[in-house]
Amino acid sequence: MPELPDLEVIKKVLNHRIVDKKIEKVEILQPLVFRCTFDQFVNQLQGHSITQVNRRGKFLIFDFDTDAHVVIHPMLGGRLQLCQINERLKKRTCFRWQFLDGTEFRYFDDNFMGRIYLVQGNDFSPIPQFADLGPEPLNANLSLELFQQRLKHHPGMIKNILTNQKFLAGIGNAYADEILFAAGIHPFRKRPSLTTEEIEKLYHFTRSVLGKAIEILSQRMGEVIEVEIRDFLKVHRRGGEPCPVCGTKISEVSPNKRITSFGRNCQK
Repeated sequence: MPELPDLEVIKKVLNHRIVDKKIEKVEILQPLVFRCTFDQFVNQLQGHSITQVNRRGKFLIFDFDTDAHVVIHPMLGGRLQLCQINERLKKRTCFRWQFLDGTEFRYFDDNFMGRIYLVQGNDFSPIPQFADLGPEPLNANLSLELFQQRLKHHPGMIKNILTNQKFLAGIGNAYADEILFAAGIHPFRKRPSLTTEEIEKLYHFTRSVLGKAIEILSQRMGEVIEVEIRDFLKVHRRGGEPCPVCGTKISEVSPNKRITSFGRNCQK
């Protein structure tokens, strides 16, 4: 599942590659992911140019030279692709935008769980959960004090809090594991059990882990935006491997069918 670092880098690539390009042709190939009519999607985009690509949490927002915005929520299996028009279509490509220079932007989704919305003006209310998104973790306005205040409203397990998009927007399963490992906090600890020092560490490592991941992905992703790069993560999906800090085996469990990876020796 693409998370904040992946989508932030993809956003930067798309702003470099497709902004100010006019869409010559819109083609819809798979209907299941759309939350608008096909006529709306084609008629409001074809012949128009993309003016900017933004990100909010795990949503990518494509602004057009009209008052239309396309919002893509990739969810578990959605991927974005830049390619030449004549490149072979991936099996579950959902739509393609063809540009005048012979390039295309495509969205494909292996399990059709993603969602694609078309909204007008600044009314994003038709998009479920969008209005409830919490602050961006890397926003300069998210101070330690604000982080502490928001955390007080969530009494549950700390990993569940980090992945709760109402608390902070953009963190998913993988980077929650990485943040908690860096902070030395066990993922199943309840929030009230955290000390002031641990909360400060959680705040700082939330920002540093995400920031470092963006740096790494910016260097390695290039313009192959459909590939998920996770081999630099220290614990997520590394169950049974030696902990990079102490050498003991990394633990991995799957409560509610969601993988959680952590170091029992290093995370208390």
